[in-house]
Parts: sequence; C-alpha cells; structure tokens
Amino acid sequence: MAVTNTELVKWLGQPTTDTDLMAQAAQAVTLATAMIDAYCRGAHIRKPSTATKPGIDAVTLMVAARMLANPEGLRYSTGVVTFNDAFQGFTLAELSVLNRYRKRAT
Repeated sequence: MAVTNTELVKWLGQPTTDTDLMAQAAQAVTLATAMIDAYCRGAHIRKPSTATKPGIDAVTLMVAARMLANPEGLRYSTGVVTFNDAFQGFTLAELSVLNRYRKRAT
C-alpha cells in the first residue's frame, strides 16, 4: 500500500479539509516516493504487483513529513519544536530500511 497525502496529513495531526496543505502533502509524498525509488532502484517494489516491501511506507511517511514540515528550508522555532534546515537526506534509521532493498554494484 502506498502512502497517500491524506495519511500524511492525518499522521501530522492536521485537518484534511485544508486544500493547500493537502496539495503540498501530495507533492511531498510524490517527491519522497521518487527519492526512495531512485535510491533503491526499484528493488523496494514487490513484483508483479506495485505494493511496496516491508518498511518502505514508514520511510516514505517520515521523509514526506520532514519535507512538508519545512518546505522553505528556513530556520525557525515554534514552542519546543525547532526546524533547522530543509530535508537534506535520509536519516540513519531510514537508511537501515532502504539499504535492505538497495541494488548495489558487485
């Protein structure tokens, strides 16, 4: 099952009635999916279906959430949460999942 913009917005605790947020969430999910596809070179997809392998949806959700939380890449704080930079790559936890499926040169 692929991650949707509705799942992302609900996971972030935001209302799904905000059409601008839903559009941004769709773009974040699309970009996160494309980055994961490029990193894994398609090995994260179950063949012959288009379902993803275990853990990939969680990585997609986390990457898209970081992209959606700070799309401008500006440093700012709100309450106890501080955003320092824009998305700069996969975290170590995400890489541990993605590296299970990455095709590597021999």
